[in-house]
Amino acid sequence: MFSSRSPACRRPAGAVPAGTSVHFKIMLPRGWRCSAARLLLENGLTGEKPERGMFWCGKDGERAEWWECDFSPASPAPYFYRFLLSTGRGPVTLARGPRGEAVPDRTAPPWQLTAYDPAFATPEWFAGGVVYQIFPDRFHRSGEEKRGVPADRRLRGDWGGQPEWKPGSDGKVTNSDYFGGDLRGIEEKLPYLKSLGVTCLYLNPIFEAHSNHRYNTADYLKIDPLLGTEEDFRRLCAAAGRLGIRVLLDGVFNHTGSDSVYFNREGRYPGPGAYQSKESPYFPWYRFKKWPDEYESWWGFDTLPDVNGTDPGYDRFVNGPEGVVRRWLRAGAAGWR
Repeated sequence: MFSSRSPACRRPAGAVPAGTSVHFKIMLPRGWRCSAARLLLENGLTGEKPERGMFWCGKDGERAEWWECDFSPASPAPYFYRFLLSTGRGPVTLARGPRGEAVPDRTAPPWQLTAYDPAFATPEWFAGGVVYQIFPDRFHRSGEEKRGVPADRRLRGDWGGQPEWKPGSDGKVTNSDYFGGDLRGIEEKLPYLKSLGVTCLYLNPIFEAHSNHRYNTADYLKIDPLLGTEEDFRRLCAAAGRLGIRVLLDGVFNHTGSDSVYFNREGRYPGPGAYQSKESPYFPWYRFKKWPDEYESWWGFDTLPDVNGTDPGYDRFVNGPEGVVRRWLRAGAAGWR
């Protein structure tokens, strides 16, 4: 019916400059007796909900038919979309299945079309370069003593051993064993990376978080203590720069950890976090269905509560003049993923 990854259904694919005409095409069973089809969109920044009527454009054999339309995003924003059909069986909504394919389910999530500023240009230093991705906990361990490491972390002494990936007795995967790779360790390996022709290091998350992958951010303003300090980060960026290597950071901004300064479900931080009080300055950042225990989260993982990226306070915290993005650029990062 429709796949966001198929050029037969959507072109051009991927993110597009604002103002670009994007062609949508869906194939429907003729047995549905579709009499009308519409493309329903929502601007993820403004909430505006444009619609486009689709045109019947021919049959595909005797059992299927095509409908199509065009849409031009007027401004840079994420646009979320579904298809609404008028059929012999009543209204049918097509939304995104697990692999990007269409499913007739109005409760399924929408697809996303990202429109960016046409004036945006990829930095010249990035073109033609060699990017080396580093998972900090497992890359290289300097042996430097660390301070302020939470007592509930389990440190592994068997560098090169198999990480614990199976669920525990409670059925949960906690990602709570650490091998101790750190920023000083990455700095020690810079000559080796330079010898490989690397021009850019892409670091998986490095901010304080209570799992070894660190995608459950606890504090965007602090380097995870097991990785080192802000001074270690500045040293790494400066040393890499002297070798012609840039450092890219992983920006995990569509959710935080539940165990964080901002949500604080586990009560680790002084608080109050959004889970603890509706008066918390962080409460507007999250989408609660029924406070405090029911909230939107990344792929349904309650340890990764989604944030409302359009909340003015959150947007200012991340993107403002003194926000997270610019803070770490000033510290030496060359950009963000």
